[in-house]
Amino acid sequence: MRRVCSVGVAALLAALSLPAMGSASSLSEFIQIIQNGQQMARPMAFRPPQSNAFWLVVSSRPTEGEAIALAQSYAPTLGPTLVVHSRNGVFAVVAGTLYQDKAKANLTSLKELHIIPQDSFLSRGDGLDGLVWMSYQRGASFDFATQPNYLRVVQRLQAAMSKLGLYSGSVDGLIGPTTVKAFRAYLGRFDLQPGELLADYSLAEIERNAGDGFHSDQERNAARALGYTDAQSFNDARSGGFTSASAFAQAKSMGFMTQHDYDVAISGDFRSSDEYQRAQTGGFTAANEYRAAAQLGIQTRTELVAYRASGFSDPAAFRNAKQKGFADKASYDKAEARKLKAARASAMALLSDAETFLKLNPQTSNLVEIAGQAAALNAQVQTDSTDALNNSSLKLSDLLTAVPGYSEFSASMDKERAQAIEKQKSEIFAELQADRQSLKHWMSSHLTSAKLPEVVQEVKSLDDVSDTNDLDSLTEAREGVRALIARQALAEELDTRKAAASQSGSGASQESDSATYAVTDLNKALLRGPLEDVVVLYNAGPKAPSLLRTISGQFSLTKNQAWICLLGPQRTPALDKALLEAIDPMGGKAINVSSDCGAGGLESADLFLVQRKTFLEAPATLQAAYLEAMQAKTIRVFDPIRFEDIKARMDSDQTLALKIAQEVSSGMREGYGGILLTSSSDRICSVVDGKAAVHEATIGKIAAFTGMSGSTVSYPSIDKAYEDVRHEQCRVLYASAADLKATSEALVRDGVQFAFAPVWLDKSDAASTAAKLDAAKQEAIKAAEAKRVAADEEKKIAARRETDEKNSKSLRQADLRQKNGPAATALLNLFSDGLKRTVLGATDKTNVSSGINVETLFPDFVKWNAGLSQDNWKPTDVTSEVQDYGTVNWKGRNLDGIVVKATVKMASAERGQYKDECFLFGAVVDNEFQMVRDPYESKCNDTQTSAQWTVGHELKSLWVAN
Repeated sequence: MRRVCSVGVAALLAALSLPAMGSASSLSEFIQIIQNGQQMARPMAFRPPQSNAFWLVVSSRPTEGEAIALAQSYAPTLGPTLVVHSRNGVFAVVAGTLYQDKAKANLTSLKELHIIPQDSFLSRGDGLDGLVWMSYQRGASFDFATQPNYLRVVQRLQAAMSKLGLYSGSVDGLIGPTTVKAFRAYLGRFDLQPGELLADYSLAEIERNAGDGFHSDQERNAARALGYTDAQSFNDARSGGFTSASAFAQAKSMGFMTQHDYDVAISGDFRSSDEYQRAQTGGFTAANEYRAAAQLGIQTRTELVAYRASGFSDPAAFRNAKQKGFADKASYDKAEARKLKAARASAMALLSDAETFLKLNPQTSNLVEIAGQAAALNAQVQTDSTDALNNSSLKLSDLLTAVPGYSEFSASMDKERAQAIEKQKSEIFAELQADRQSLKHWMSSHLTSAKLPEVVQEVKSLDDVSDTNDLDSLTEAREGVRALIARQALAEELDTRKAAASQSGSGASQESDSATYAVTDLNKALLRGPLEDVVVLYNAGPKAPSLLRTISGQFSLTKNQAWICLLGPQRTPALDKALLEAIDPMGGKAINVSSDCGAGGLESADLFLVQRKTFLEAPATLQAAYLEAMQAKTIRVFDPIRFEDIKARMDSDQTLALKIAQEVSSGMREGYGGILLTSSSDRICSVVDGKAAVHEATIGKIAAFTGMSGSTVSYPSIDKAYEDVRHEQCRVLYASAADLKATSEALVRDGVQFAFAPVWLDKSDAASTAAKLDAAKQEAIKAAEAKRVAADEEKKIAARRETDEKNSKSLRQADLRQKNGPAATALLNLFSDGLKRTVLGATDKTNVSSGINVETLFPDFVKWNAGLSQDNWKPTDVTSEVQDYGTVNWKGRNLDGIVVKATVKMASAERGQYKDECFLFGAVVDNEFQMVRDPYESKCNDTQTSAQWTVGHELKSLWVAN
């Protein structure tokens, strides 16, 4: 910076009497006047170079030297400055100019940002009368907002606030509410004393705070006390629970973010976070265990534990066994041995059958090929490869199957072998049952024996195999029992008990219908009585699927359906219907019927329908299972349902079906019914006249009777329906009596089995149902019409209400404009005159000064207007109207506010076109001070800006009715 003193103090004093800046408006002219030592006749006001600008007076000092020294000190932050003599005798330090539209706002912001002192003010220069010193260069701008030093200060401040997360705007050096708000937040965190000015040192301190990321000095001091140099590390360590910087650094180098994970990993001897996370995912807590698993290709600790306990030495073999459902090598080897044993047995049976067949058929054409494959199979029988053995067996079987007659011979041999195996299994099972009963009797009288624990364990194992049908398992169980008896020397005691039981059983069997089982009160329902009788039993155990006996003794189906097992009776639609009726009092709405009533399925049913003849002819294993369950009271006779009643219902349906068939055949029955067919289809084929809805209930009853859930298909004629009946596309044919008569005769002719459903819709009932449906339809139409009329009436009332509101609003608005029209028009004229003068030029020379200064207030509009000629458009007229008018509150005073809508009409000779452009202008008119405040401008389609201005100034409209 330099001091302008080449002509001495006298020249500077002479410069104090410079004329208004209108005659010397540039910095170069100032310097020229000072250097030439010009003097003026009298002191004049020291005006800014632009009429719409203010001087920014930042401070003052009593002497020239103090003022210049102070001005020089501002250079790093404010840029070039002036020292001007003030009429009150002091020397003012001036930091350029601010344009009046933003001067006050900028002054406030600069103070709040501590860039200028709090007693700085704006001046038109009336109290300033001469330049003393300045640091501006020739040709430089006085505009303070463009000074590089000042801009750099603001940019540095904005950049620091951005790093701290307090500022989200652009780092452009332009100050405003966002920058001020960010700085206030900064002051709330850090120790910058209010009233201090931003100097290079304080800016550097702010940047330091932003650079290391700490939010406050307290946070920085706390972090440094723990050894942290930046906020990121400090916060990461604190959130991770670390207590020291060294521990955090070590943990971070290993990839850990929490003290807990780091401590656990270190205690487990893990080398990195990745290794620790992978181990944790697999359930490992120790690194050596995880690494051992990784070497074996094992992913989880559960798998590792299972592998070590399995007995396998090869992980691949372990996984292969696990995929096949084996958890250990012993069970896997045992299963593989069984498979190999079965393959060998199958191969030996195949070789035996082949040898027998070929002896009977020595003239077989491919005898040599068969013999060669048989020799190969015989050589492989002792191989340890099950797959190779099965492969070789398959090749021989394929050769033999091609020989005529072998398949039938092989099937008969398989049947004989199967029967022999079943007989063997039955014998072993009977022996096991007898041994189990003997061991139980022995247990009951030897509760203090040292042999008891092993006997109990053996009996439990026999319970586990009681339902098995596997010959190997039964054989192993028998060998286990025999070994126990020999080991514990129980043979003599058990033989005595078996003999006693045999004598007791012989006497009981003479009194019962069964020569095998003793008859008791609990099982006599199955063992005594006519063979064709059906006994109804129920599952009294805790695992019954749905049936439960309540505390009051009543039976209830908790799942609203019953699982029923049929042993002997055949399932028919009539039986299903009767069963549904029987379980209805217990809350049953559906049935699940099965004929698989084996010994292993006694817990999977609620009810059992057992024909005595079928039961007594069943295998001994099934008989024993039922009788033991009855003795244990887990299966009991079900008194609430008697098969006699079910049969009576079935007979009733059968009687009704026969009656319907006879009356349809004789032509004595009218109405609609159904024919049941033996097709596997789930479709009801319907041929009806009139409304299908009349027949929905009857068709539903037939579907329920047959247990169907399929769809109903309608046909135009019985002939079309009969085509699908013959192609087995229909399970039920529903039609009129006449059509059913014709269909039944055709079915008899074609030899197709059928039966009539015990469901019928009389002709009178059909007519009554149709009448009810028609009445319901009429009621629905009436209700819909009434609803429509009511809706129309509501719309009319709403329309009248809306019209009344609009009329009332129009009247209120007309009244407002009549009352306030003169005042609004007066303000409108200010705008319209200025707009016309700007757009069309001054046409009324006598009224040049009327109106507002559009160029100053609305620069965007002026810029747009200036560009019209460049685009070959010429304005022809400007029309203005009041868009809104009212009062605003301006610092405790009520001032006029107005929004003007201006339309500029234009023409383009080059284009041969006309067009209009619409603008909105708003402002607060301060008549007391002859000022126009807070102007805004926008295109008419930018309604948001207009609305924001109106709301922001709390405009109380005296022009538009709400």
